[in-house]
Amino acid sequence: MAFLIIVELFTLSFAIKTLSAVRSYVGGEGLWSKAQKDALAHLRIYAYSHDEKDYEAFRNFLQVPMGDGLARAALEKTPPDYEMARKGFLAGRNHPDDIDGMIKLMLRFSEVKYLKQTIFYWKKAESILMKLLPISERLHKGIISRTITTAETHQFLSYITGIDKAITPMEDGFSYSLGEGSRWFENLVLGILIGLAITVEFTGILIAISISQGIQKGLKEIITGAEKVSKELFDTRVKVYSRDEIGVLAVAFNQMTDKLEHTISDLKDSRIKERRLNDRAEASEKIKQVFIANMSHEILTPMNAIVGFAVLLQESEMNNEQNEYIKAIIKSGEFLKSLINNILDISKIEAGNVQLERKSINIRDIVYNAMNMLTPLVNKKALHIHHYIHKDVPQQVLGDEMRLSHILLNLISNAIKYTLVGSVFIEVYIIDDTEDIVWLGFSVQDTGVGVPAEKQGKIFESLDQVRQNHELGGIGLGLSMAKHLVDLHGGDIFIKSSTPDGSDFRFLLPFYKCGTMPDNQYEPATVAIDNDIMKDEVKNARILVAEDNHLNQLLIIKVLEKRGYQVHVADNGKIALAMLSKNSYDIILMDLDMPELNGYEATEAIRNWGDEKSAIPIIAITAHATREVMEKCIHFGMNDFIAKPFDANDLHQKIMSFLMLHQ
Repeated sequence: MAFLIIVELFTLSFAIKTLSAVRSYVGGEGLWSKAQKDALAHLRIYAYSHDEKDYEAFRNFLQVPMGDGLARAALEKTPPDYEMARKGFLAGRNHPDDIDGMIKLMLRFSEVKYLKQTIFYWKKAESILMKLLPISERLHKGIISRTITTAETHQFLSYITGIDKAITPMEDGFSYSLGEGSRWFENLVLGILIGLAITVEFTGILIAISISQGIQKGLKEIITGAEKVSKELFDTRVKVYSRDEIGVLAVAFNQMTDKLEHTISDLKDSRIKERRLNDRAEASEKIKQVFIANMSHEILTPMNAIVGFAVLLQESEMNNEQNEYIKAIIKSGEFLKSLINNILDISKIEAGNVQLERKSINIRDIVYNAMNMLTPLVNKKALHIHHYIHKDVPQQVLGDEMRLSHILLNLISNAIKYTLVGSVFIEVYIIDDTEDIVWLGFSVQDTGVGVPAEKQGKIFESLDQVRQNHELGGIGLGLSMAKHLVDLHGGDIFIKSSTPDGSDFRFLLPFYKCGTMPDNQYEPATVAIDNDIMKDEVKNARILVAEDNHLNQLLIIKVLEKRGYQVHVADNGKIALAMLSKNSYDIILMDLDMPELNGYEATEAIRNWGDEKSAIPIIAITAHATREVMEKCIHFGMNDFIAKPFDANDLHQKIMSFLMLHQ
């Protein structure tokens, strides 16, 4: 039944489209005839007026039949030239929406008698009309050269009139043949549709009778069963006659009891409550993510100015006491940045929005760098810090350097914090070595105060556990962050031992061996820089800074002008676009969060300009230095990025790299 309806609909659709194409040809014939008549009329006028506008009008009107002729010739080729046919029909002033249907009609029914006859008259009229071209050119030359006589003009006009008379019967034949074909096709389609309609109706009647009988039998069985249930005969089962809706109803009836009905009702209520709780939890999590991201950005933006100006002060002449103050400001700023990033990372990990990088890393360098960063704390407390990496630990593995460093820094700094006398010892060793993956164990041992036994089970839990650990000075954030990062790797973290004489914190992580996993991470292009070569380029380099925070504007201007750059500032992306349209710049520094037009929108607009300015290097400056933001920057066309608070030398090196690439 469905198949017959589909066939009927397909036939109806085909008929409508074909009749529409026939209509298009009828309209095209009208355009052809009118254009031919108008062309001849303007040529006659031109013979008397000698006005070039009349001759141009003649040529323009002649393009219609010539275009149609070009389309017909293209479709008669083997294989047909569809592109040329479309151009021809467009030149013939046919509507663009009708052209595909006209092409299909001519190809599908080219062997039908009526279409053959139509094409015959078409070609005939076209060949007669084409005789007009050499005559019109001779007439044109004679008028331009002013050598044509009155007798010659009358001779030309007589010839034009003869062509007009010869074409008229061809046009009549074309219209008549096309009309005959249209009526033939209408009768054919009407007959097919009537036959299909009768078939569908007859089939529907038979199906309806069959369904009616099945429904009647099934309903009678269900009614009988309902009467038995009303008499509390709950073991009643009805016979299922079909698999349709009545059959489904019969099966449902068989499964029904009063107790089950109440259970289903309770289950529905429970599911509704669970869904509401899940919706609230998801909404709460989204609000938390947005709040943390926005707060981190709002804190990091002014902190960029604080640390940046502190670095500028450090580069100026100051006494020892002032230097100490500046160093304290910079260290505090770096600590605050690390704290904010830890909180943001925990939030992202909990939401499942963090992906690990797989790059070639050196385990020994990472351990050494972590120790080196914390050496001032060790020296301040007169402690000793040392490490031992087993010889069989691979020199290079594939892993996430930044997050491994975070784990080590959190555990080592925690060990230093709670060690009053003695030492901190870091050990790295192999747990398991397979063909593709090596499991490494990391041990951070100290001689500190230890962790009470009742706290050891909760020491790695999230921030709400911090309030329960007053006697340990608020342990929770660093260790919680470490656990989140270890879990993200698919590893394990635990306390091997902890007594009042010291603790041994350990974590186990899997690493791919180098060469066993492709490295698809984004790496900004770097170029070796010769400062001597770049001096002139820096002096002449013009940099546009799009930044809405005035303190950050001032900081960037000071940092760049100190290194010899010419700096222009725009308060938002819209102003930056206006400045770029009027001036030339070598590089754009683009903040992401700006009013009017943000950094992504401004970059996308620049890349769509289509001129040489659309290729200008753009470096993003953002407080959200996450992988998602970095990938989004690259997606919108930015070339590189630098995180706030930025290092002045890092920014200088990135700018010089792009100047080298584009010099």
